[in-house]
Amino acid sequence: MTTTHDATTPTLPDVDRGSRLPGLLGGASLALAPIVLVGAAATSPPQADSSTAAYVASLAEDPTLTAISATLFHYSWVLFAFGALAALGLGRGRRGRGLAMLGGIAAAFGSIQMTGLLYNDWVLSEIGNRLPQGLAVEVAEGIWGDPHVTVWQLSAKVCALLGFPLLYAGLARAGVINWWLVPVSLFTVMGYAFVPGVVGLVLGLAFGAPAYVTGLRLVQRARLHA
Repeated sequence: MTTTHDATTPTLPDVDRGSRLPGLLGGASLALAPIVLVGAAATSPPQADSSTAAYVASLAEDPTLTAISATLFHYSWVLFAFGALAALGLGRGRRGRGLAMLGGIAAAFGSIQMTGLLYNDWVLSEIGNRLPQGLAVEVAEGIWGDPHVTVWQLSAKVCALLGFPLLYAGLARAGVINWWLVPVSLFTVMGYAFVPGVVGLVLGLAFGAPAYVTGLRLVQRARLHA
């Protein structure tokens, strides 16, 4: 009797018992990351416009809400970093391995970079309440204008925004996930930013599909040998 294999159906590689816990934790981290990210966006203090003055004023107006939002943003990127590294274990063989490795490392690096940038929200909230508005804006612009900070911001955004699509492309090449998830992943970490309000938040959750599926693959693989 012969069996057939549907090439469009994602396959799950074997796993050793010793790697079960990292797979479970990594899968849960990756699946939760977009949800926490959208929660951070939902609690982000509203600002009048995109100027530095409006940004500082919005953070200073409600320090509690600022702290909640910044904390959620921070931990969403922590979860993304753990998930990206765990996802590297899904690939087997040569197909997609190099692409997944490049993307996973870049995604994890960018996510770690992003977590550090969130400290800025607490700083701006404090200076916005303790200094005259003009001076607070001057301090904020001075920080952002520093070339070292600029490199930090750009490297974080580029690595995070491009790393995950490369990671998912490698996993799709290896047959772990489906290819349609790769273009969707271009919007996973910023889907809520395209459309304001509740609709944007819903889109943000929907664009998290690649992370949900990959997280599920990690959990499934780990449970195969539970």
